[in-house]
Amino acid sequence: MVKVPGKKAGPGPIRALNLPGLVEVEEDDARNPVAVSMKRRRLAVASIEDVWEVLDEWWRAKPISRRYYRLVMEEGPQVTLFWDLVDGCWYQQRG
Repeated sequence: MVKVPGKKAGPGPIRALNLPGLVEVEEDDARNPVAVSMKRRRLAVASIEDVWEVLDEWWRAKPISRRYYRLVMEEGPQVTLFWDLVDGCWYQQRG
């Protein structure tokens, strides 16, 4: 016999997926990333494949203003990072 649980079945709470995470980045004089600290490892940047900016939601209290970098690392996977031009922090874009 199956017990009937005390709560209704249905979807759980809504949550964001693939949120960017803070990362430590070493920069050159032009503010380009040269190394990234991920999972307690320092990964050197082999090349910057692409750079682009996203400026959006300018009407909000905290607009979106980011400079993205698509990086090829010397060891490990390709990585997409962005420098948040509003809060001055580096993030790894996941997903």
